[in-house]
Amino acid sequence: MQKLTPAEKKNYLEQVVIPGFLPLVDKPLYSFICDDEYKLVICTNMNAHSLDYGNWQEMIGLSYKDPSEDLIKKIFKDKYDSSYREEIDKYIQTILEAQEFVLNTGQVSSMFDLLPYNGTFKSYLVLYTPIFHPNGEVIALQSFSHESKFFGFKEHFLQLTEHTVDKSYSLKSNLTKREEEVIFLLANGLTQEQISKTLNLSRSTIANLIANQLSEKFNISGANTHLLTQIAVESGLFQQIPESLYRPFVVSLRPDEVLDINED
Repeated sequence: MQKLTPAEKKNYLEQVVIPGFLPLVDKPLYSFICDDEYKLVICTNMNAHSLDYGNWQEMIGLSYKDPSEDLIKKIFKDKYDSSYREEIDKYIQTILEAQEFVLNTGQVSSMFDLLPYNGTFKSYLVLYTPIFHPNGEVIALQSFSHESKFFGFKEHFLQLTEHTVDKSYSLKSNLTKREEEVIFLLANGLTQEQISKTLNLSRSTIANLIANQLSEKFNISGANTHLLTQIAVESGLFQQIPESLYRPFVVSLRPDEVLDINED
């Protein structure tokens, strides 16, 4: 098979692919197409507006391969600062690797994309699909995404049980920022040792906080970590992500590859 020239790829995109996408531009969905150089050629206005662009035309040519400072700031808003720069760079590299996989293999890639978009932490289910030229060559990819409840599996299992939170264990006062971190991590299955590593605190500090602060606030007698964790889960606290733990995060749904940017 003879390889397409850049001009032939561009012509097919402009004559076939982009016209086919145009009916989606004003639909209430997130979708875009980027070429095999990772540059955006068209997207929905919903995509553009989510990043404070006036319309999709203003986003033509944008790319994660060489993102402008303006694009990064529009994505991360007030979360964009020097303390996040390394994680932002890892996040961008992860997205590029997913796009590269689709363009090079012609296979579909999907992931959970968790980011503090517009100053709030949201999760999106993202699907990348290849776009083929009639000769079989991949010339672009299309992205579809929608807001998704990343933690929904726990809600599902809670609905299968008849357990409800004992009212005697309801929260008696507001939690401090540190207490919010610990209760959130407990509700998501971390042990005291894992929490201490996550928060860069000693194991004894975590144990004391659970025994002397959280147990008291939830009206639990003694340091019952298991009961505290159960209450936290059944109260839905596994969904309430403390701002201090906001981090760009990608979870691949491909079994052959894990795209967790928090891994070394």
